[in-house]
Amino acid sequence: MTATALHQTFTTIGLDQLALSHLEQKELAAFIKDHARFYDSVCQQKADKDPIDLLLGLMTKVQQETTANYQNKQSAIESMHQVFSDTIGNQQNRFVATDSHRLALETRLWLLVQGYCGIDFSYANEHAEHIASLLTISLAQPEHALRSEFLAAFYAGKTKKGEKASTHRKSSILQQIKSFFNP
Repeated sequence: MTATALHQTFTTIGLDQLALSHLEQKELAAFIKDHARFYDSVCQQKADKDPIDLLLGLMTKVQQETTANYQNKQSAIESMHQVFSDTIGNQQNRFVATDSHRLALETRLWLLVQGYCGIDFSYANEHAEHIASLLTISLAQPEHALRSEFLAAFYAGKTKKGEKASTHRKSSILQQIKSFFNP
């Protein structure tokens, strides 16, 4: 994947802390490809804004659109899942709608940004619960497991922000000490 401003911003906030499967990495590459140009355009138009705040806006927009799209298709996706279940039994889990994977990945990315930006946990948790309840059938995973996976992304962003703040404080203290000895 080529490094774009969008990918670099995700990396800054802790993307590398997410344990992404091979399939999720492919979804991520497609996501970056689909949204990089728009993100670059927004960053240029709003150059006075923090790129991470703009990323939060982008991810909120994308999350709302993907969730609405998924909900419109949910009954068809679940019907397809049931047909697979009736026809091939335990092998059904090998067939998952890409919409389900896309929504799961975008939720993790959105919650990563929220954690980094310091958004309230209860808001993140509410959305993690909602998306987990939507995806539990199509991804054939327990709701609590999906919710935990989503919230792990939130905490990865929060942790990355804390690490950055800690490094900044150490650097600031070092600069103050140096300025004291070198007036």
